[in-house]
Amino acid sequence: MIPCIVMASLAVLAAQPHGPEPMVVYVAPGGDDQAAGAPDQPLASLAGARDRIRTARRAGLEGGATVIIGGGRYALREPVLFGPEDGGTPEAPVTYRAADGATPVFSGGMAITEFSRRDDGLWEAQIPQGLDRPFEQLWVNDQRAIPAREPDEFYYYTRGVAGPVEHPDTGQVTMLPNQSFLARPADVADVPVGAWVVPYHSWATSHLPIAAIDAESGAVITGGPAAWPFERWGPSQRYHLERYRGALDSPGEWFLDDDGMLLYHPREGETPETAEAVAPLAEAFIRIVGEPAVGLWVGDLAFEGLTFEHAEYHLPEGGISDGQAAVSVGAVIELDGANRVALRDCRIRHIGPYGVWFRRGCHDSTMTRCLIEDAGAGGVRIGEQTIRRDLAERTEGIVVDNNILRHLGRIFPEAVGVWIGQSGGNQVTHNEIADLFYTGISVGWRWGYAESLATDNTIDYNHIHHVGWGVLSDMGGVYTLGPSPGTTVSHNRIHHVYSYDKYGRGGWGLYNDEGSSEIVMEGNLVHDVKTGGYHQHYGRENVIRNNIFAYSMDGQLQRSRVEDHLSFTFEHNIVYWDEGPLFHGSWDDSNVRLRSNLYWRTDGEPIGFEGRTFEDWQAAGRDEGSLIADPLFVDPANRDFRLRDGSPAAEIGFEPFDPGEAGVYGDAQWIAEAGRVSYGDVEFAPEPPPPPPLEFSQDFDAAPLTSQPFGARVHLGGGGDAVGVVEVGDGHGRALEMLDAPGQEARFNPHLYWSPGHEEGMSVMSFDLWLGPGSEFYHEWRDDAQPYHSGPSLRISDGLLVAGEETVSVPREQWVGIEVRCALGDDSTGTWDLAVTLPGADAQEFAGLPLASPEFSELHWLGFVSDADAATRVLLDDISLSHLALDGLEERQ
Repeated sequence: MIPCIVMASLAVLAAQPHGPEPMVVYVAPGGDDQAAGAPDQPLASLAGARDRIRTARRAGLEGGATVIIGGGRYALREPVLFGPEDGGTPEAPVTYRAADGATPVFSGGMAITEFSRRDDGLWEAQIPQGLDRPFEQLWVNDQRAIPAREPDEFYYYTRGVAGPVEHPDTGQVTMLPNQSFLARPADVADVPVGAWVVPYHSWATSHLPIAAIDAESGAVITGGPAAWPFERWGPSQRYHLERYRGALDSPGEWFLDDDGMLLYHPREGETPETAEAVAPLAEAFIRIVGEPAVGLWVGDLAFEGLTFEHAEYHLPEGGISDGQAAVSVGAVIELDGANRVALRDCRIRHIGPYGVWFRRGCHDSTMTRCLIEDAGAGGVRIGEQTIRRDLAERTEGIVVDNNILRHLGRIFPEAVGVWIGQSGGNQVTHNEIADLFYTGISVGWRWGYAESLATDNTIDYNHIHHVGWGVLSDMGGVYTLGPSPGTTVSHNRIHHVYSYDKYGRGGWGLYNDEGSSEIVMEGNLVHDVKTGGYHQHYGRENVIRNNIFAYSMDGQLQRSRVEDHLSFTFEHNIVYWDEGPLFHGSWDDSNVRLRSNLYWRTDGEPIGFEGRTFEDWQAAGRDEGSLIADPLFVDPANRDFRLRDGSPAAEIGFEPFDPGEAGVYGDAQWIAEAGRVSYGDVEFAPEPPPPPPLEFSQDFDAAPLTSQPFGARVHLGGGGDAVGVVEVGDGHGRALEMLDAPGQEARFNPHLYWSPGHEEGMSVMSFDLWLGPGSEFYHEWRDDAQPYHSGPSLRISDGLLVAGEETVSVPREQWVGIEVRCALGDDSTGTWDLAVTLPGADAQEFAGLPLASPEFSELHWLGFVSDADAATRVLLDDISLSHLALDGLEERQ
């Protein structure tokens, strides 16, 4: 027997000679999921409509279905799941669409009313009891509110790496390079445990709860690890603090007390009587849940004209830290096992994670004419980080076309506009991607030349702009990662890509990173970027042709690694600029091919070609057919890069193109929406404070076995060498071991060094040294000049320590004490002092040793090198570096 509700729904169907028409179900605000689903008896929810179609099918209904959703607001507290039984067929699809002329809005938020003013100018509102957990985002008057933070603008800066600290979980005193740092004590004096710290790494951030603070030293210990060690990329690492009551001091900030009292610092013009505040309760909106591994697909399902807003991202208890691209953050619409699933004319706004993720086993699915704005993470993700062995579980053939993606990365600045992982055959075309802090479009997920599925992707005709904002580094308007044969990155317009370059580096228009290979980049306009229009880190046989690269701040083109194959071909391009060098990196070898390019520098300064004139450059076989000439753009000052009649670009084979074809298309209203937002100029952060002179003392007894010395950079050759803490006993407990190996490409590996930043006063380095048979070792101080100057330097080979003209015989397999002293800066005497303590003997002192380079006066590199070409062992222990202010000098803070 068919239930009466289903009978009422079937009553709206009319039979056709060629088969049944789609079942039609109506949904409207104020409806009832027990109603008939007719126009005058609508259902109340998406889930109700889904269930009604399921019921009808179980009753024998054949054919597709259309759900017509009336305008108005709908509460959505948890994602609506669609499984294989909820899809259609190519001949009979299932569509959930807005009624003609209507705007249905599904909100995962809770309205907050009844704000009251406090005497201190803040507003307060009591949040109802019974929430599953506190919300972590808030919107007031359609604007994202800011979790209370310090500083309100820009950053605090670390002042060093922390030594042994107490592990917050075990209580063990140990090294936590990814979980502790030294702050300036004044910056953390009033910060409570439980506040959160957001450190900025080179191209990523972390969000970590604070487990402990040492008010005297400024040591901060976090409740979870960052993906990168603190100060991995350089000193004075940036961070900000958030989510604590004491930071609530600026307009737009908010804080939620443990007792459920919401405090808000109003923006100018806001009043509690008229404010519309929304706190998100839902974490997602739609889940497509197929099982492609067993052939269960969700097919031929479409969502059209729907708006989804107000969903949160809940930070894990121990924090979150991704190495790149916020890849552990999901999306509010996620699809697994989707075949021919479509999102059309949808809006996704005010969310915490990514917008849409075509994740596992998705095929031939589309997202067209959708808008994603104000996202905590990025816009769209395609594919996964791993290569699934089952072909059915691989995502491919996704179309992301004619969408607007903007105001992204509001929680996770490292998030990407469109991210493609291990996935191929996708089309990302004609999108407007703007206002985010990392990369516009990222293609591939492979470091090096191993297998990658990111092949045959089409990244064409996108308008990508206002990326980076000086916040992160190592980004691109379009960024590729790993082999991508058949991929095109063409006819895009990319501009205003600005990176943070105090540590880490790079904001490029087009960026081939880490093994990017067999990619064609053609017909792109790139202008107004930070470090270059194009950069290849390393890769194979890419083609960069017929592009315009203009107005990069710090150099125009970069090639970082030379390999024994053709890196790329750079041909028929126009490079136009007004400051900085043409080239960064290495260009003077036969494995990069340049030909038929047009170069023009507008400030009249000569153009250098790896230290040569253009004539000498071409005489050496470089840039055959290239010219130095004004390309005669129509109005480059106003960024009109059309060519005037008579342009010499024709002589290099350049084919003119229309950059206006990049971006969205269609009706005038949609095009106007893409241009509705205007953006100001980038405001770079002030210069960071200079780090204090590095001082430390490490005996390694609290360091975990196999760990590396905190604060040091360790370089290995990869040929059997190693550096790590080991147990040695014999009164030394644990020590640092350096294992050398024969046949290293660079004999000076393994080596390690610190960057002390000592520029004045007296520096003192002491350490204990144990040398195994056959070992060769040297210790050296250097400045940061190019090329560098060496200061104190000692070498031990064949049992003989040599320092200048002095020599000391040192025993093997016994501990020897060494101390080095040297005055720096204006106090330098051009000499240094050495003390060597052999087993059972008093120290031998050598004063006034000449510096290796008389020009040396600052200590920026302090290194220990195992320099053997054999399997040898060196041990280091009790390494100590101190910095003393001499008479008349103030000790730096």
